[in-house]
Amino acid sequence: MIILKKYQEEAVDSLIQNTCKLLQRPNARQQLVFKAPTGAGKTIMMAAFLNKFCEELPDKLELQKRKAAFVWIAPNKLYIQSYKALKEYFSELRSIKPIFFEDITGNGIQPNEILFVNWESINKEKNLMVRPNEQGKTLYAYIEHARMEDTEIIVVIDEEHMFASPRTARRAAEVLQKIYAKLEIRVSATPVTNSDYKTTVERTDVVKAEMIKEGIILNPALDEYEQEGRTLNMVLMDLALQKREQLLAAYQKLGLKIHPLLLIQLPNDDRETNSAEDEQYIQQVIQYLEVYKGITIKNNKLAIWLSGRKENLDDIEKHENMVEVLLFKQAIALGWDCPRAAVLLIFRELHSQTFSIQTVGRILRMPEQKHYPDVMLNQGYVYTNVSRNQIEIIRDDIDYITMNRSQRIDNYKAVNLQSAFINTRVVRNRLGSTFRKTLYEVAEKYWNLTRAMSDEAVSARNRQQLKTRMINVDISTIDIVIPENVQLSGEIEIKQVTDTARFAKTPDELNLLFRQFCKSNVGNFAPVDSTPVLEMALKMWFEDYFEYNEFEAIKIILYADNQIQFVEIIGKAIEEYEAHLSEKAKTATKDIQKYAWEVPQERIYNENYTEVEADTHALIPFYESKRVSNPEKAFREFLEGNKQHFEWWYKNGENAKEHFAVPYIDYLGEQRLFYPDFVIKAKNGETFLFDTKTEGSDPANAHLKHNALVEYMEEKNKNGQQNRGGILIGRQQGNITTWRFCKNRISNTKDLTGWEYFNPGIN
Repeated sequence: MIILKKYQEEAVDSLIQNTCKLLQRPNARQQLVFKAPTGAGKTIMMAAFLNKFCEELPDKLELQKRKAAFVWIAPNKLYIQSYKALKEYFSELRSIKPIFFEDITGNGIQPNEILFVNWESINKEKNLMVRPNEQGKTLYAYIEHARMEDTEIIVVIDEEHMFASPRTARRAAEVLQKIYAKLEIRVSATPVTNSDYKTTVERTDVVKAEMIKEGIILNPALDEYEQEGRTLNMVLMDLALQKREQLLAAYQKLGLKIHPLLLIQLPNDDRETNSAEDEQYIQQVIQYLEVYKGITIKNNKLAIWLSGRKENLDDIEKHENMVEVLLFKQAIALGWDCPRAAVLLIFRELHSQTFSIQTVGRILRMPEQKHYPDVMLNQGYVYTNVSRNQIEIIRDDIDYITMNRSQRIDNYKAVNLQSAFINTRVVRNRLGSTFRKTLYEVAEKYWNLTRAMSDEAVSARNRQQLKTRMINVDISTIDIVIPENVQLSGEIEIKQVTDTARFAKTPDELNLLFRQFCKSNVGNFAPVDSTPVLEMALKMWFEDYFEYNEFEAIKIILYADNQIQFVEIIGKAIEEYEAHLSEKAKTATKDIQKYAWEVPQERIYNENYTEVEADTHALIPFYESKRVSNPEKAFREFLEGNKQHFEWWYKNGENAKEHFAVPYIDYLGEQRLFYPDFVIKAKNGETFLFDTKTEGSDPANAHLKHNALVEYMEEKNKNGQQNRGGILIGRQQGNITTWRFCKNRISNTKDLTGWEYFNPGIN
């Protein structure tokens, strides 16, 4: 089962809330915009939303209709990718059925079905799917029949921005008017529709979850590069290939078998076929790669994805694939997922002067969905033959694409520090795959069972144990009562039973009742995600211990006189599973990983930073945050005023593995990381670690951070290092600011008694 990130869970909840609000409104064609950046997992979030919505829909008494069917419209072949993704997602849950047009049975789309449609198959009236025929088997007829069966129609428009051109937009409006859905969910990283109802995933949250890279670097170092008689295109290819090699070396240094991929995008990407000019361009690139770099199709280092030509594409997405360069056109940019893709070289003339993040979305994903201590691996790299003064960054991307690059000084003296990051294992409020093991252990403990492992004698003994507990296992005599007001038509709504109508006879009837039974017995765990886990665990339990098939197991569990004992054993398993998760949560915060740290060789700053003169900073040029605090700014000026005493000083960052951090326990008892503001290498060999504060600021945690840093330095100094520092307080005395720190542990930052002055000339 896929575990959602926090931001994904929040997006799913927001989608459900907005959907329910819009479904209560009287009008049709309500519009809900779902905006999420590339790499955030839009398809997975939509799948989780659809699953949860359909599970909860029968209980939404405020809605007029409590059945829904879905039409998922996507351009090009993206609808196939989405179909496969949702097919895999629902393979275990089975709450929703993804289908194609030819899979429709009967006269209409059934409740909880998602019909995946290629936009190009419905955008013309002559297209088979929408053209009237004698059998009435058209998309519109199927939808109308579902509507007549009291089923709400919801349309999902995937990559909605692709329908924005005037001609396409007019035709899309006509098609959507004919579908006349109650709700249209418009999904895109760059949506064009304005709506009062909008679910937005912020890029910062996706970066924080380490799903995508921290940023995109545009033409790094290109302005400084000497062409030496070569063409610009040759220079760009050299730079892009060099960057790929640097990334490969960085992965290897971390012991990772990840081969970064360079994507080369050819010009004239608006044509489906290759012109004579295209072919000439293609041959020039292929020849250059072969002659100067030894990268060819034959040695499997070059892959081709062009119109009518596909070479070396098998398993290209896998981390260890040998392909180093992929030559392609715009056709693969939409919906293609290759997390090892890290460098993009674009040979083209843009039709507009807007450089959109959608263009570089293929290199945003992190290969292991986590960031690395080496900052280089947490960035994407784009080289293009469009000059910088022609590129206008769209507003949403202004903080993401950057050209501010700073490099470490040549005479850098190492500090040999050890940094840390917390690898937190998030415990979710749902039954996970390990619950089945807990159920087995509880059953063995309380019911004296032994796992059969296809041993007939053991399974016979286990069956006898059920009988000794007065559990009826005689399948032929068991009838399952169906309460009169249970509608067995795809949804379940069980109220207080006042009468009984009949007995369950078919597997479908039993499965529906069994799901409701499991849903009622997942304890405090989320029913939508936990119910399928409990269902599968019970079925596997009966197979592994009693050798009963699925149909037999369900009848035995659901039989009225048996149910109380199964409810009890499930309850015990739930309790033990909760205890296990609780213990796991206690240890999760202690998973601190440490690694050797030095000032990064390069660092990328976005548009929230501005260049400031600082001769002694470890990275040049020095970029300072536009939101710099007064103490930080004052101390930076102090350092530059005393630069004769320092080899270098470094303004540390926050919340990323490239920055120096010390673990500490905050006032709530939670494990956190403390990022000191400044790392300073003095000419006398000492290293100073300071965090600037004002007196009494951050009263809850400042002393805890200080004490953790002091403890860290004491430990390092045992090995012969010279480290000093802690919380640093500045005081204005006339025209002079003095700075004080304490080498001992403290209880607050108000009482500075015994604190030392930081005087570089004397210290």
